[in-house]
Amino acid sequence: MILAKTIKIFQRRAAVSVALLFSICLASTLGRGEFEDRYLWVVRNTMTNPVSIDQMIQFATLNRINHIFVQVRGRGDAYYQSKIVSRSHLIQDEIFDPLAYLIPRAKEKGIKVHAWVNTYLLWSSRVKPVQKNHLLYINPEWIDQKKRDDFNINRELKKLNGGKNGNEGFYLSPNHPRVNSYLISVFKELIENYELDGLHLDYVRFHDSDYGQNPGAIAQYRKENGLKAIQLSTVAKDPMIDVNAGGWSDSRRKAVTELVRDTKSLIDVIRPKMVLSAAVKPNLYQARERYYQEWDVWLAAGYLDKAVVMNYTKNLKDFAANIDIMYDNLPKKYREKIVMGIATYNQSARQVVDKVKYTRVTRFKGISFFSYNVMVQNPRYFKSIKKVLYPRG
Repeated sequence: MILAKTIKIFQRRAAVSVALLFSICLASTLGRGEFEDRYLWVVRNTMTNPVSIDQMIQFATLNRINHIFVQVRGRGDAYYQSKIVSRSHLIQDEIFDPLAYLIPRAKEKGIKVHAWVNTYLLWSSRVKPVQKNHLLYINPEWIDQKKRDDFNINRELKKLNGGKNGNEGFYLSPNHPRVNSYLISVFKELIENYELDGLHLDYVRFHDSDYGQNPGAIAQYRKENGLKAIQLSTVAKDPMIDVNAGGWSDSRRKAVTELVRDTKSLIDVIRPKMVLSAAVKPNLYQARERYYQEWDVWLAAGYLDKAVVMNYTKNLKDFAANIDIMYDNLPKKYREKIVMGIATYNQSARQVVDKVKYTRVTRFKGISFFSYNVMVQNPRYFKSIKKVLYPRG
């Protein structure tokens, strides 16, 4: 039945190659085993108290999840003890360390713990942070912009609408000369102080293609390219910077890639067995050209151990099309480093089941579910998914 369904889908898509179709047909017959790596995303609201953490670990154990991404940096805050990052205001117990509490309890159950950190995304609410030492207050000059003039935080806050208007919130500027070094210091403290199995980078990209015009970033670009320095107040009128030029786009991709590269180097020195993963856009072309996230390069260069592809579309044809692009562009040895991400927040369990089956027949070894919040709201949601996830019982 799975095979017939798979063939029907691919027959409707003229772009599929004969070789890929053959491999999928073969996999549907032979590859009915379990996924080697099964990841669950755990959003920060679960990390606020011991009871919710214990319940999550119990869920992961009962459903044979062997990796968890636990969000310890949400919006420029910390769900762990830090001397650098302001503590989340959602943690009521002032002495409670969520990450220190979670790690031994998860590992006791055979679950590997990956610290999930939002990198460049800094804030997304219309209400300002309560922490006085939040980066939004102390380093507003680090915030990314899509216009190089007339930037006002209070006015931008009013525009936020939960991402519905395309504005996800405030991002740190990846190409500002001080931002990446700050983030590396945050990661260093985290991986030095906690026995983690992995570090997971989320929002490791630009907000969108028209961003990147932070004045400090523009000044840095001029300096690196031998252009005459000008006053930041007049940078908006600068005729020397073509924001649509190839060199400018390359510089934005380079800034994000350098963060991933330097994070990997840091891990290799401090905890060489730790896995570095990143959440990435599912369409390789769009990831590179729109978000300046060249994750295929990260895999090929060895900067990234796992790419967690956010293939969160509800439509199975679109889900399959993104996989086609991966097959077209990535050799098998790199595809083996991909974790196929499936959303639970925007679709029925039945739709998730179809995508789990599709991920299996296209021979990906890892799978992730975003997020645990859905299972909390609907305890029966995962029941049918579990059956297809573990076909041998």
